[in-house]
Amino acid sequence: MVGTEFVVSFLQASIIFLFAGLGELFDQRSGVLNIGIEGMMLFSAFSAFAAASITGNPWLGLLAGMTTGGIIGLFHGVLAISLRVDQVVIGMGVWIFAMGMTTYLGRPYVGPLAQGATIPEIGWGLTPLFFVGVLLAFVMWYVLYKTGFGLKTRSVGENPVAAEVSGISVYKIRYAAVVVGGVLAGVSGAYLTLVYTPVWSSNVTMGRGWIALALVMFSLRKPKILLGGALLFGFLWHSALRPEVIFPFLPEIHYQFFRMIPYIVTIAVLTIISTDRIRQKIGEPEPQALGEPYVREE
Repeated sequence: MVGTEFVVSFLQASIIFLFAGLGELFDQRSGVLNIGIEGMMLFSAFSAFAAASITGNPWLGLLAGMTTGGIIGLFHGVLAISLRVDQVVIGMGVWIFAMGMTTYLGRPYVGPLAQGATIPEIGWGLTPLFFVGVLLAFVMWYVLYKTGFGLKTRSVGENPVAAEVSGISVYKIRYAAVVVGGVLAGVSGAYLTLVYTPVWSSNVTMGRGWIALALVMFSLRKPKILLGGALLFGFLWHSALRPEVIFPFLPEIHYQFFRMIPYIVTIAVLTIISTDRIRQKIGEPEPQALGEPYVREE
């Protein structure tokens, strides 16, 4: 029987994917590809954990995580937008650097977060950030499809030259997108170490950033579908940690087998939706200018 504790835990796991995925979705809608979400989440998870440990205040920890994500997002924007460095290379660099730096800086903090330094619950075992995350998915859908700013963002992602000719500042829109995306990745990392698993250890994100990146493609860059995908992968992730709850009838199998399931499902889903036949039936193409640097014509 699936109990309340299990449901609460998988919903919390879903929100980690949701915040990071929404940030990347907004990036990609503007034409910027950020595959360094895993690294941004790692940096933010560490800064949130360290700030909460030092101050005893989880909200300062959340602010530290958001600030860290925003700064890294801005740094990514400078390289990708202004200096026009290959966006895949930037993302890989952020991830590799985060792996090494957080392992080094986090050594004094290895262990559980101090009691009282976690974000408090407000009902049903859930924190305010859970409800903010769900609401944010609908807000982002509204902004992207029902507002002038959303139209400008999507135009920049599709055809930046035409957008610039029509009076839209491509650089401003893309910088806004990468900073917002960084802040949301920061919330995701902070949520991980201040709510879901309030323990610091090396590589605490364990590939969640890569799954969030896959979720953006799985959702066809639509916020409402991404919300559903985040709930699905949150369920799969927590089921892999507590397989006896979902599969009590199975013989005892090493837990590492179940830990593979979210990644196997990710690969399977991406393989299926990458086929032309499926894309033509259920989705829209990716932004035409995704990952392409824009050079303003003087």
